[in-house]
Amino acid sequence: MADEAIHNHPDVEEQEVGAIQALEQRIERMERTLERRFEQRLDQRFEELHTMLGALNLRANQNAVDGGQVQGVFPREPPVVQRVPRRI
Repeated sequence: MADEAIHNHPDVEEQEVGAIQALEQRIERMERTLERRFEQRLDQRFEELHTMLGALNLRANQNAVDGGQVQGVFPREPPVVQRVPRRI
């Protein structure tokens, strides 16, 4: 019955295809937005952790200067962060 309606009204099929394509485009935009937000939050968290580790390293260095035996918490150079390739 639905096939008959589509056969009798070819514009309905074109409208359905257009609606599906519009939904697919909307989903893709939403995915990109979510990925961008996730990356921004991840970068923000990384910066926060890097700042905290830097403060801990300074404190450890100060303890070493004061006569403590504590070594640095992390190496002087920050770790290399690799990005995960985006899905296509």
